[in-house]
Amino acid sequence: MSAPSPEWVSALRTMRRLFEHEPTDRKSLEPWEDEAIALMRRLRSIQASFDLEEIVWHYLIDADIRVKDADYRQAQREVFESWLLDAERALEAHPAEPEAGSRSTNNTSR
Repeated sequence: MSAPSPEWVSALRTMRRLFEHEPTDRKSLEPWEDEAIALMRRLRSIQASFDLEEIVWHYLIDADIRVKDADYRQAQREVFESWLLDAERALEAHPAEPEAGSRSTNNTSR
């Protein structure tokens, strides 16, 4: 398996941040949804190289339902968190390649 792209790493970090700061009321819903929509646009542009599971799309578009329905919120969060943890573990197993110009030069010769 090849190293994940920096775009994918960034997208997963955004998903984690959205998950950790999920809205619980109507007041906090709009800014969260704005960020989720921006993330969906990014995901569509990088998705060509992989299939993104439906749970991701549902999670990103269903925030308004989760605000209204605590049972749905709990069930959807459990499924999405499981997917997110698996994706994060895959990153740990295959870290992204450093961007050009930021490679470490660990010169230990004396």
